[in-house]
Amino acid sequence: MRGVTPMLGTSIAAIHTGLLPEIVRVEADVNSGFPRFSIVGLPDSAVTESRLRIRSAFRNSGLPFPQGRITVNLTPASFRKRGSTLDLAIAVAILRAACILPADDGSLAFLAELRLSGDLAPVENAVGLALRLAGDHLGALFLAKSQKTPLELAQFLPTVHCSRLSDVIAAVRDGHHTITCAAQAHATTSTSLEDDSMLGAFDRIIGRGEEKRLLSIAAAGRHPLLMIGPPGIGKTMLATHLVHLLPDLDHHAALAAYAAAEAADGPPLLTRRPPLRAPHHSLTVAGMIGGGNPPHPGEVTLAHEGVLLLDELFEFQRATLDALREPLVNRAVHLSRAGRTATLPANFLLVATANPCPCVQRGYGDCRCLESDVRRYWARCSGPLLDRIPLVAYLNREDYKATSQSRTPSAKELRRRIETARGILGVHTQPPSSPAASWLEAPAEALITRLKERLLLSERVSQQTLGIARTIAALDGRHTARKADVEEAVLLRNRGNP
Repeated sequence: MRGVTPMLGTSIAAIHTGLLPEIVRVEADVNSGFPRFSIVGLPDSAVTESRLRIRSAFRNSGLPFPQGRITVNLTPASFRKRGSTLDLAIAVAILRAACILPADDGSLAFLAELRLSGDLAPVENAVGLALRLAGDHLGALFLAKSQKTPLELAQFLPTVHCSRLSDVIAAVRDGHHTITCAAQAHATTSTSLEDDSMLGAFDRIIGRGEEKRLLSIAAAGRHPLLMIGPPGIGKTMLATHLVHLLPDLDHHAALAAYAAAEAADGPPLLTRRPPLRAPHHSLTVAGMIGGGNPPHPGEVTLAHEGVLLLDELFEFQRATLDALREPLVNRAVHLSRAGRTATLPANFLLVATANPCPCVQRGYGDCRCLESDVRRYWARCSGPLLDRIPLVAYLNREDYKATSQSRTPSAKELRRRIETARGILGVHTQPPSSPAASWLEAPAEALITRLKERLLLSERVSQQTLGIARTIAALDGRHTARKADVEEAVLLRNRGNP
């Protein structure tokens, strides 16, 4: 229409593509012409329907809706925009194009759904989107007042919680810093940093000194662990308690774990304890590493910085288990879905349990299995995957009278040792296989050389053995590995049948 001055307004938001959050820049152009409201940039039906929500929100907030041709562009246009997360950002871009709000300085982001009344509604995956926006060093993030976010999020990106669209306009005009502190009062409260009940449950495990030391080695060095034994011997119980020995996560890692769980299972409580994932053996490949339609992160990403427990390892599909080979080595998953690629974090600690044979009594009782049955049973897990699991333990039945009088370290003591060991291991930057490694004593280095010559150890086995030896030394508070450490590492690395 006549009298409409061409203007361009922009704003910043983010959406979740299913695998990773993506930053979206919203551009709004208000120009003269026949009144029309168009949204381009691969919007889905929910984004397209935001035109109706925004019109009603403007009218019910007492705001004049711009007359003329309105074109909203969502960049980049290379992936589809889904959901109602962009409602507020589109409205702000239009307000800036209509000169109701000052021009965008690139410091503010907006994540909220608009109701017809002009009220703001919460969106899904807000923490994950906020962490993605925080990586671009923005000044503040506008959210709905009813959006529950952890208090720790404000350390990385200040949040401003508003009830209505008119509140957002007032905050942007007058300066959002005046209401930031009041907005943080609406955030959720994080859980305790340490679950004493779980630590007490670990301490109530009688005996099992060797197994507890094995768990400590696995936790300190992030070495994958496989425990084998008949039903009822305690392998699942021990594997479940492994996560309680891991040190607390830092605030950023805790928020990342919260965001991953929020996208997969709904809003959890924030905790600095590492996550524990124990999927059922019917898990598919997409469920393990990520994918599907719509795409979603897999169990290896949900277990990032935590523990992935595979109970009854040989009951999983072989293809699902083979999908673990890349994440175990690279600590990440590279996915390609619908023409887009994504790299998801997968720095997890694998712990698995298994029976020794189909009748579960081989080495522990009267086994009725044929050798061919045992080989077929173990063939459910490929050799390359088993080769990536350096710690394999056959659990033994213990005498209750003998173990009830033995003292084993408490969970808190083990966690303290593991945290110290991880600090020591983080100091050394040389690869474990380096013959000139400063952490390897001369007798230990000579033993490794003899083992390579006589046993023809592969490079992977050599590195795993040295890595375990270095972890054993770090658990004892030492920066150098001795010959005894290498000998113990060789015994733990042994895969002989019980």
